[in-house]
Amino acid sequence: MGQTVKEKPQQDRWSVVDAGTLASCYRLIGELLLYPQERDQDRIEANLEALDDAPEKVREAVQKFLAAPRSQNADEYIDVLELDAPCPLYAGAYIFDEPKSCRGVGMSGRNAYMLEVGAVYKHYGLDASVRDLADFLPMMVEFLGLSLDRPDRDKIGLRRRFVEQYFQPALAPLIEKLEKFETPYAELVKALAVLAEEDLVTMFDHPVWVPPADSDKRPFQSYEPEL
Repeated sequence: MGQTVKEKPQQDRWSVVDAGTLASCYRLIGELLLYPQERDQDRIEANLEALDDAPEKVREAVQKFLAAPRSQNADEYIDVLELDAPCPLYAGAYIFDEPKSCRGVGMSGRNAYMLEVGAVYKHYGLDASVRDLADFLPMMVEFLGLSLDRPDRDKIGLRRRFVEQYFQPALAPLIEKLEKFETPYAELVKALAVLAEEDLVTMFDHPVWVPPADSDKRPFQSYEPEL
């Protein structure tokens, strides 16, 4: 097992967003990314107050989403975001190339990626099996909020690796696709991109878990991290 500390992300200022605000913003956006009829309105209302202390870009993006009529439209969600739709909410789809054959599916780096993501969930006590695939974006966002409430479980930098390697790389390509369809869900993912940057600033002096030196040096390994 290896650890390393990277340089502080380039920002114009130090982050002033506390962990509680970050966690509440993640929970709010995670709920809003669900199918409209499955959203927990009580949970949404409970976390809306966090926007008062959130970065301005996050606050404006979420408010813009909530004001859009299509944010409550079930057909919009199905047509744009479901698994077979043009902008599926599965992070791995934007990090790995689509396999071109059945053999390619078996050898895809996304398989190893999913194993690692699932192992991190398990370590933090999150049961991902009850909802969807491990890289389902609302599940990943739910984890980011939950893990901020359980800092004692992160002694080796798993959470920082999660943000840097498993989560953040999917956001820019997903935003690009969502904007092509002019869907309000692009606003939520833009807000997530800001939160991820803020999150990394708070962790700039934390270690980050890396695969053991004797691995095959692929970015994602097909084994569970030693936790």
